[in-house]
Formats: sequence, structure tokens, C-alpha cells
Amino acid sequence: MKRLLSLAFLVLLCTCVSAQKDLTLNLTDASITRVAALQQINDGLPVRIFFQEDQLSASPISLDLKDVSVREALDAILKNTVLDFVDYRDRVYVIGPAITIGTEFDAAYYAAVAERIEEAEPAPETRRGAANDGPAYIGTLESLGTDGMATLKGQITDQNTGETFIGATVQVENSTTATVTDVDGNYELKLRPGSYTLVISYVGFGANRREVKVNGSGDYNIALGANATNLQEIVVTETAADANVNRVQAGVQRIDMAQLEKLPTFMGETDVVKALLLNPGVSSIGEGASGFNVRGGEIDQNLLLMDNGALINSSHALGFFSTYNADLIKSVDLYKANIPARFGGRLASVLDVQMRDGNFDHFRVKAGVGPVTGKVMLEGPIVKEKSSFIFGARSSYANWAIQLASVPEVKASSAFFFDGNLRLTQRFGEKSTLILQGYGSQDEFTYNNTFAFDYQTMMGQASWKQIFSDKLYGDLSVVYNDYTSSQSDLRALTAEQVDNGIRYLTIKPTINYEASEKLSIEAGLDVNQYYVNPGERTRASEESLATEGSLEEEQGMEASLYASADFEISERFSVSGGFRYTNYRFLGPGTEFQYEDGIPARGRITDSIRFGAGDLIEAYNAFQPRVSARFRLTGKASIRAGYSRTAQFLNQIFVSDSPTPSSQYQLSTGYIPPFLSHNFSIGYFLNLEGNNVELGAEVYGRQIDQLWDYRDFAEVIVNPSLETEILIGEGRAYGLELSGKRKVGVLNGLVSYTYSRTERQIPGINNGNYYNSNFDKPHNFVATINWNPNKRNTLTANFTYGTGRPVTAPIGNYRVENGLFVPVYSNRNEVRIPDYHRLDLAYTLGKGYNKTKTFQTSWTVSLYNVYGRKNAFSVFYTQAPDQTNVANRLAVLGTVFPAITFNIETR
Repeated sequence: MKRLLSLAFLVLLCTCVSAQKDLTLNLTDASITRVAALQQINDGLPVRIFFQEDQLSASPISLDLKDVSVREALDAILKNTVLDFVDYRDRVYVIGPAITIGTEFDAAYYAAVAERIEEAEPAPETRRGAANDGPAYIGTLESLGTDGMATLKGQITDQNTGETFIGATVQVENSTTATVTDVDGNYELKLRPGSYTLVISYVGFGANRREVKVNGSGDYNIALGANATNLQEIVVTETAADANVNRVQAGVQRIDMAQLEKLPTFMGETDVVKALLLNPGVSSIGEGASGFNVRGGEIDQNLLLMDNGALINSSHALGFFSTYNADLIKSVDLYKANIPARFGGRLASVLDVQMRDGNFDHFRVKAGVGPVTGKVMLEGPIVKEKSSFIFGARSSYANWAIQLASVPEVKASSAFFFDGNLRLTQRFGEKSTLILQGYGSQDEFTYNNTFAFDYQTMMGQASWKQIFSDKLYGDLSVVYNDYTSSQSDLRALTAEQVDNGIRYLTIKPTINYEASEKLSIEAGLDVNQYYVNPGERTRASEESLATEGSLEEEQGMEASLYASADFEISERFSVSGGFRYTNYRFLGPGTEFQYEDGIPARGRITDSIRFGAGDLIEAYNAFQPRVSARFRLTGKASIRAGYSRTAQFLNQIFVSDSPTPSSQYQLSTGYIPPFLSHNFSIGYFLNLEGNNVELGAEVYGRQIDQLWDYRDFAEVIVNPSLETEILIGEGRAYGLELSGKRKVGVLNGLVSYTYSRTERQIPGINNGNYYNSNFDKPHNFVATINWNPNKRNTLTANFTYGTGRPVTAPIGNYRVENGLFVPVYSNRNEVRIPDYHRLDLAYTLGKGYNKTKTFQTSWTVSLYNVYGRKNAFSVFYTQAPDQTNVANRLAVLGTVFPAITFNIETR
């Protein structure tokens, strides 16, 4: 009542001199808040005053204004505050911080003010974006930038699960204005005030539209529901449509998870690692080989991540299946040599696999059955919208198939693997999230009761994510991993078991700052403490003649500081760069041997030095700059280039064709230095057919200025002086990668070709000349063609070709005095095994469109190695009766492998 009387008094006493002259007013009140005073002027006079209540103190003030102008009244009301006002046009005033008011407002700002005033339209409260709710009103005029632009921010989530979407596209309809959500599902757009239609696209969710009325800056969160598929094709993408030409980071590949289940697979098991082999620059030495090679790098030079935890082994069943459960994966990115600063510890690549949260809204079950493997996935809320869980498990039952083999040695073999993932996510309000997760796996393999492998992983992670403000957020992760393995010789006289393993603890805090729309900064620490069991040999039977022995556990600490920034210099030119500084320490307890002339060699040990627990034995420092840049030539074409320096302090020891799961790990020591590499790349990228066709050509080079290889006939198992079996030198790799991809259409797919060379130069090997590395494969070609007559049916053909890898082989022999023939070997890796090629086919009957059904089913029928190619995994040599050397091909898979996989899931 008091306010109404004051307002009436104010109106009666105001004097309207004329439309061209100031209004005058009287306002007397011994105790009135600034907000109330401004509202009385706004309501009682033909003026418009824009202000934000939270900027004004709630403390009352005393006013005694008589016959004063509006400007004089505002001066009195804002006295002793940090606020000021600007007088715009006739009877329009804007209040804001004095430091802001002191800036020069853009003409567009005043145009927006005028438009908003003329509309005189009340703005409802901003709400969460849902379909068919009418337009959402965003912000107020007071939140408009001085340039007349509004900042629209928000998060894209699944309305059923609450899971955030990485790489969802948010585009203004009939405009080139668009953005892509980040790793936390956040997006940001700069818009002028007005009415817009936002088109949000994500794989499996169709093209969702939301109407917005933008008055000023504000938040607008959008929840998407899965769309039914229409008879006509809807084009949706997991990343921005023009990501091929617009991406700044060089040498990165994103795996399309929606297409993964349609690829032909071995025995029907969806495999993330096998999908990587479709990309240029990624290869494998063949079936039965664990891991993969990137741009000529060795298998252990890839950092394999499951969120922030590094996996030691990427495969099950000696390389036939991946350790990653595809049903639990959120995104997969492969960084080839040009690695962002936040990653380190490996030379060649980073496989960044992010796992997804469980469903926050309702329970879901998914299961699949194949010829030799089965899997199940459970997810759902613990407390709806606040906490969730997701659990997945896989297991093999391959022994029944092995028993069908006609070869006695194979029939006497067995294989088994199991893995399980559990992830718990707890939200604390809108800005804090705690994630706890665990992963465990077990593998057992026996061949003909002759040898066996047994290895397991136990890994736990805890992660705290915190949003401090719209611009500042971060996370803290702690990881512990324990990997153990054993290799057994089961023959009576040589029966033995060799055990080794590695444990590590990782602590990684990261902070991200979005300084502006064009500049973002990331910084953090990455600390790893390693505990390595180099090996322990024990007899496996009483009659065994094996020599027992064990090596002392080794310890090392790798601590890195990193920082990076992404900067859009102009619409055409963007740069992403940073650095990583690593301090590595090899720690006691341990014994270091001394050698004649300081050079490790067999039989030249002169002394030893004993170091106590925690003593520093050796230290290395590595400064690793990283930079990538993109220049857009046109809207459809760009050039991208990158450079990175990488260092690796933990390496796998193996002298076989490929490392086995039981191959030991070795920390860098005073005699065994870390691997160091310079990595370069530059490429041209082009999009056609409205971004539906992506083409790329990229040249890369790697100068490895510090690496090592093994002496001929090296002894590396449980060797206390391993450094005597290692020779130090340098290496180089270079190549050309060509790729083409058609994303949608009745006929779609990808084609890639890679020409690459990987060579080493090490004194003491090949007379000091360059020689081929074990993974040098000059030509690799992959073609994958999909035929989609409709959305449910897909027929896929995949063809792979690769040059045979190099080996060291006997090229002749000579006879000694006692009549024995001694083989004469070629230079290191001078001979090649036969080329590799394989054709696979798959037919997928996808999930139905009926959304009323509780269960959805899908079927995949595949043929692996259609024409039964006997690709050589390795070649070994025997002597014929005439003493000539005979090459024998070992083919792990020499026939076609059919498979049928059935999947069922709840909605």
C-alpha cells in the first residue's frame, strides 16, 4: 500500500514540460531501496530504465528529490555505488557497472535496445529445451553485450538417461552459424537478439528443432529424445558436418560408434581396435597379433586409455578380441603422432576411449550372443536424475569350437577370456560430479599342452568433475592399475613358468578456462608412479631342467606439467598449441652394474653400485612442444599441419615377431635411455556434396633421435644385465595417407591407402646402415562399402591389403668340418613374408521402428576371410634332405569363419 501511495504521489507531482525537454519529478522517502526507487520511476514516468537487480544493494537509502530531472534522480540513486548509466535516445536509460558504461557501446547494441523497446513484449522465464513446448525466451536486455550480441550457452543431454552428448551439432536454421558440443556436452553460440530455430543433430536422435527468442545472454539446456526413423533418410552426424575441413588438431581420427556394429568381425564380436585398422596410417602384422601399429610405431608406443586409466594390454585371446566393451563406450578418438599436450608417455599415438555414464532415468538391459562369446549390459538410476550405474561383462566359450578342429595340436588347445566394467556416477547439484569405476579382465590360453599364457588386469578409477563458473571448470582423476602375466612351458624337461607385471598409480588434476569464444586454455599435472616386476622364473615340474631366478622390482616416477590453448585467430586460421614438460626418475632400491669403458657388453661387468629404497639412480627431463594449425582455403577445403615432440620412458621387451601378453616392461635406466621423437604432418582436406563426401591427403614424417633395438640372438627373459642385449641408435618414418569417405546414401563407405616406410640405424646392426623395422609395411589399402536399401538392412563388404612385413631369413648355408650345415642369414629384416589380403562380408538386420515394443532385437551374419586366404603370420625355415632352406608359412587363420550374432535390448 505504501508503494502504491508513493507511486501515485510521484505521478501527480511529475511535470511533463514537452516531448523534447526533460521530465521532472519529486521523490521523497527516508528509507527506500534503490531497486524500488528505479521501479517507481520506470512505472510512473514515460521512460524506460534497464537494470539488473542483483547489481544493486538491498540496503535502504534516503532520497529527498524535488523538481529534478531523471538524470539527476539517477545520479542520486546510484551515488556511492560502482554503477553508472548511459542516456540512450529519448527517455531510455541503461544502468551497468561504471567500467562497462565507460566503454564505447556498439551501434548494434542500441539497435537491439530500440527493437526490444518497440516490441514491449514480456519475456517468460528461460526453461529447459524440450520438444513441442513453444519458443523459449532467453536472457534479458540487461545481459546483452556491448557489441549487441548475446551469448547462448547450454548442455545437450539424453532426456531418458541424462547422459551428455559429445560432438552434437547445434546449428541456426538457414544460417552458417553452428557449433559442436565439447567433451561435457556443452555448446555456445553468439547471436543477435531475435527469433531463431536451433537444429540439434546427433547420431540416433534425428534432426531436433527448438524455437528460441533471444533477448540477451542466457543458458538453454536441451534434452533430446531418440527419433523414430522416417521412410526418407534423415542425415545426422556425430561430429560437425564440416569437421573434416574445420578441425584444428592434426592427425586425429574419430571412430563412428553407430557404424561399428555393422562391420564384419571375427566370430561376431564388435571390436574397437579392429575398426581402427580401417583408417589410414594404422596397421597390424596380422591375425593373432596383439595391438596395432600407427605410422610405423611399435605396438607398445600407443597410449591406450579407458577414460584416464592407461591399459597395459589392448587385446584378449592373443589379439583376436579387443579389451574394450563397445556397449559401454561414449567416444573413441585416435591421435596419430600429433598428440595434444594433455597426453604423454608414448611415442606414436593415443587411443582416447571415453566410457559413458549409466541411464539416470530408467533401467535398460542389453545382451548379445555369438558363436564363441557372449555379453550383457545393465544400466539404470540409483537415485533418479542424481546417480546411476552401468555394468557390462563379456566372456568366451570357444573350447567347443576348438574341439571341432581336425588338426590334433589345435584340438588339444584351449582359450578363455572374461572382462567386466562397473561405473557409478553421482551428481552433486548441477556443477559437481563424482565418478567411480572399475575394470577387470582374465585371459587363459593353452596350445597343445606345450605352452600357455595367463594374464589379468585390475584397474580402478575415481574422478571428480567441478564447474566453477561458465568459463572455468576442471577435474581430478586418480587411477590404480595392476597388470600381471605369466608364460608357461609345459614340456616335461623344460617345464617352467615366467611371471612378470606392472603396477602404477596416476594422479591427474586438470583445469580448463574458456577465456572467450575464440580462446580456450587447458593446464594440469600428470604424475605416474610405476612398479615393474621384470621377471621371475620357476620350475613347473620336478623333472624340469629349467634354471630358476628372479629380478628385483623396479620403480620409476614420471611427473609432467602441461598447458595448451586453442585460439581462433580468424574465421580461416586457427591454432592449437602447448607444451608438456616431463621429469622422469628411476628410483631404488636396485643394483647398477659397472662395465669396462662404461659400455654395457656381455662378460664386461667390473663392479656394481647398490642403491637404497627411494634413492635416485637416474633422471631424465624432456620438454615436448605441441602445435597444430588449420587454414581454411574455402568453405569446403583446408590445410592442416602439426608438430609434436614425444618421449617414452616405459617400453615393452620382446624379440619375437610381436610382443606377447607376457612380454616384460622395462623402465628407462642409466643404460637404457627413453625413446624420443619429432613428429610432423601436413595435409589437404576437401568436402563435397554438402559435406557428405570427405577427402584427405596427408604427408607425415617422424625423426626418432633416440631408440634401441636388440643384438642378434638376444637373451631378454629374466636377465639381470638386460642392457648388454640392447643397442642404441635412431630411426625415421615417413609416409602418405589418402582417404575418401561417403557418409550417407544407399551406397556409402570409405577407402584409404597408406604408403609408409619405417627404418632404423643402429651401430652394431646391419653394418651401421638403415634397415627396415619389424613393422615396416610400405603399402596398405582398405575399402569398406555399405549398401543400405533402407534403415534396417545393411550389407557390408570390407577388403584389406597390406605388404608383407620384413623378417630376417636364411638365404643359404655352408658346411663345416664335422659335416654340419650352418645357415647364412640375410641382413636384419631384409626379406618379406607374403603380402596380406582378406575379404569380409556382413549383413545386419537392425532394430525395428516400433517404439511401443519393450524389447528391440538385431541380427548380424558375417563371413570373415571369405575366400579362405592363408595369410602368413610368420615364416619359419627347415632344411630339406638336400640341405636347402625351405620356407614354411604359419597361418593363424587359413579358412573362412562364419558367425551369427543376436542382440536384444530394452528401450
